[in-house]
Amino acid sequence: MNFGRVIALCVFLSPQIATGQTLQEKWQSLFHQSWDGQPFAVTQQSLDMYPVLLLESSVRYVDLDKFTWSDIEGLYTLSKTCQPDKKYSEHLKDAIEFELALCKGRSLDIDWFTSHNLLHPAGGSFADRYLARSPDTLIKKQLARYLTVGNTDHPLHDRLSILSDVGRDSLLQGYRAWLEGNILWLTGEQGWKAVPPEHWRPIAQNLNITITGKNCAFRYSNLCVNQAVFNTQHYMLLVIALVTSFVAFGIKYLYVRRRQSQERRFVLQLLTHELRTPMTSLGLTVEVFRKQFDELSVDAQGAVWRLISDYQRLLQLTDQSKAYLNANDDEPLKRQTGSLDEWLCHVCEKHNIDYQLENDIEIYVPFYWLTVCLENLINNAKIHGSGKIEVIVSATGSLIIEVRDDGRYPSMFRTFINRFQQRDRSQNMGVGLTIVSHLMKLMGGKLRIRRDPTRCILELPL
Repeated sequence: MNFGRVIALCVFLSPQIATGQTLQEKWQSLFHQSWDGQPFAVTQQSLDMYPVLLLESSVRYVDLDKFTWSDIEGLYTLSKTCQPDKKYSEHLKDAIEFELALCKGRSLDIDWFTSHNLLHPAGGSFADRYLARSPDTLIKKQLARYLTVGNTDHPLHDRLSILSDVGRDSLLQGYRAWLEGNILWLTGEQGWKAVPPEHWRPIAQNLNITITGKNCAFRYSNLCVNQAVFNTQHYMLLVIALVTSFVAFGIKYLYVRRRQSQERRFVLQLLTHELRTPMTSLGLTVEVFRKQFDELSVDAQGAVWRLISDYQRLLQLTDQSKAYLNANDDEPLKRQTGSLDEWLCHVCEKHNIDYQLENDIEIYVPFYWLTVCLENLINNAKIHGSGKIEVIVSATGSLIIEVRDDGRYPSMFRTFINRFQQRDRSQNMGVGLTIVSHLMKLMGGKLRIRRDPTRCILELPL
């Protein structure tokens, strides 16, 4: 399994958007999607009821383009003395008339505010200053249109006071978006909307753009619009965790396999060592029977021949196991020279199957372990295969032994699943294809498996 591909897949399986859109188009999409489904904070109809001039923040301060500090000082003196300066500027006429009325306690009706300038030279509107001196409920309702939005009696004060002065001025001056804290203010032909972050942020993330930050592709009002930089920190942590887990799992797996291999090797060494004493004793017993062979009955002679045959097989198994345990890269398994045809005849006749051999040659191979491998393949074919079993052999450069049947070898996935399932091994040799493959590698060859039909092939260079 290619873990590198799995890790790469984990990293790049994140929400993506179509890359065909430009950043400007993404910003327009963010605007329209954020606008949809949100209520109006203030309608355009409500805004049109009041002069735009009185909604701006600059009306709170002295307009030094029209008035001087001397003008303001003269108005202040007038409010205290009720004595106007005979030489006043014409542009102060409305303010002087207003201050004299307040000074003398004279009431002003709505018509006066309608027919005169809206703003007082010292800042604010005439209506703001008049209500501060005469908080009459009736006149308050009549003067609502002439108040500045900063006045708490202005009908739009509560709805627009959550906006900063700069933000409100920007939207009044024509900008269609402003970010106030986490609230995204948007304007349209029908009014203004205050979009909460839980609505616009998922849209921005889906479009892969940001509207805050220091590096901007372009600025719009106080928005810093940019392509979102892919934050790989948490993905890198995930990748590191996955790699660490895979490495830890691999190390543990190799450690367990090594321990199991060492334990099996120890058990085999122990058995081989402990078999020496009974095999020596059994050899002495066989020798005694052999010396008295002619004195035995016919049935006893048959039993002695079986005893001698079994003793020779056990002795061979013990010797070959010892050779296997002592084998290493510099000291391969013990080899012998023999006829290929005679060896095949001996193995296949025992299992009552036919074999095909192109030409007989003398070969120098580890016959004992090669026999173990071949018999294991034949028994596997008998137990798990189907149809006729054939052994096809060729020896041109390499010894190729193919055990074929009409069955279908299971897939790699099925083989993996079978490892975790209980199976009846009573008729199996217990060696397994894994051990066959390992033995072939020790001999310098390899085991190849082909499916449909099943073909298990032993390949050994000569």
